[in-house]
Amino acid sequence: MEFAINFDDMNWAAIGPELIIMMTAFFILLAGLKKGMNKLSFLSGVSLVGIGAALLFTLTLWGGAPTIENGGSPGMFSGALIYDRFSLVFNLIFLLMALFPIFGSARYPQENHENKAEYFTLLLMAVAGMMFLAKSGNLITIFISLELFSIALYILCGFSAKHGTGREGPHSNTELSWETLASQESTVKYLLTGAFASAILVYGMALIYAGSGTTEIRMIGQLIHENPYTKNTLVYIGMGLMFCGLAFKISLVPFHSWTPDVYQGAPTPITGFMSVATKAAAFAVIARIFFTALPELESAWMPILFGASVLTMLVGNIAAIFQDDLKRMLAYSGIAHAGYLLIGIVTNTQEGMASILFYLAVYLFMNIGAFAVVFIMEGEGKEGNSIYRFKGLAKKNPLIAAAMSLFMVSLAGFPPTAGFFGKLFVFYAAIQKGYILITILAVIASIISVYFYLRVIVIMYFHEDENTLQPVIYKGMGALITVSCLVVVGIGLFPSFLIELARGAIPF
Repeated sequence: MEFAINFDDMNWAAIGPELIIMMTAFFILLAGLKKGMNKLSFLSGVSLVGIGAALLFTLTLWGGAPTIENGGSPGMFSGALIYDRFSLVFNLIFLLMALFPIFGSARYPQENHENKAEYFTLLLMAVAGMMFLAKSGNLITIFISLELFSIALYILCGFSAKHGTGREGPHSNTELSWETLASQESTVKYLLTGAFASAILVYGMALIYAGSGTTEIRMIGQLIHENPYTKNTLVYIGMGLMFCGLAFKISLVPFHSWTPDVYQGAPTPITGFMSVATKAAAFAVIARIFFTALPELESAWMPILFGASVLTMLVGNIAAIFQDDLKRMLAYSGIAHAGYLLIGIVTNTQEGMASILFYLAVYLFMNIGAFAVVFIMEGEGKEGNSIYRFKGLAKKNPLIAAAMSLFMVSLAGFPPTAGFFGKLFVFYAAIQKGYILITILAVIASIISVYFYLRVIVIMYFHEDENTLQPVIYKGMGALITVSCLVVVGIGLFPSFLIELARGAIPF
């Protein structure tokens, strides 16, 4: 078999944002070797410049991206990558979410630590991996991109600023704090579960390749449609294993048990970044695989995804009721939201895919705002993120309390916030397909979630706290909270603009 490289479809401009992020990461890593540059202000500034440049480059690519209307070919680099508006939407999500851990560097890591450059380098490499994952058009590219951002996140989860200055040796007598131990535990749990998930995923890919004879996503769908012999046992088993591997990444039940522990132990900026970015990256892949490669097998995978969605919504919301740690509560909340998002995949329609893009966009701002407030209110020790730290916040800082209330109400799905329309469009897509039962169960799950979201508001407004300490509001976090509030309210009042953009970004 002759292997030929097609040089005609090497569209380097289409991967310009990814190249900018990677070059910025390499520059920061080298800059960290020079003492004059190894400063938080410089490193975070360079990171912001790289993120900003990649954002602008992504926006410039929007008009020329192939769509169904203009009939352009989305494949590039011999089908390894796909250039379309769908991937560009995810680029924006990843880049905007990266602002949170960059602004969080006001606390993680600290100025006197030696590993500052590594923090920003790993963060940017994780973003680059996610961006390549959203563009992946081949199973091999999917796996490489997935591992690129996963390995970076494994390290970042253990990147607690309480570890020390970076000068300690193996025989140093360093007393480890609770934050350090929790951070180490989170990175080990994430590493082990991630390794198992990757093994399951790549085994599923191997079986699909064995059953279909190709690793290109669009070609798999074409072969299954045209050749009945491709619908064989190997493809069915591979499909199941691939879904299980990706289910770990988005914390679907029963593959969710690692999530609350990892979210609680990881530094808050990394937790906030993971809560949206990893879900978005995994859903980008799931959408391409099930909508492009495996639509012909819908009768086989739809009941499995249906059950996973229902279990995830119910288990996530019920478990969140019993959490007193706000990061663990938001972890279970994120699990439940993954269940809502999966409804869009279950519908297997363009409207369902558009609703996923809309939901992820609003979930980005709801979550980034909520975690920014958690970052501001964070304390020391095991109770550092206790929900009871929010007692009386409405009197100490009414603006922060109002912002947190808005995010909680939006996550619960109350109108006229953006969160309400996020769920509405997902439910509408399901009803259009005739899936009334899953819509009813999703509404019931949403009603359950009202309790623990409103509990935060009640504690802020109706509980007294003798502690008169004012929370320290970092400029970056204050800006993120302000912008997130404006977006949540703005999309809630004018949702049609965003949903039309989402519909126009569906290339399938």
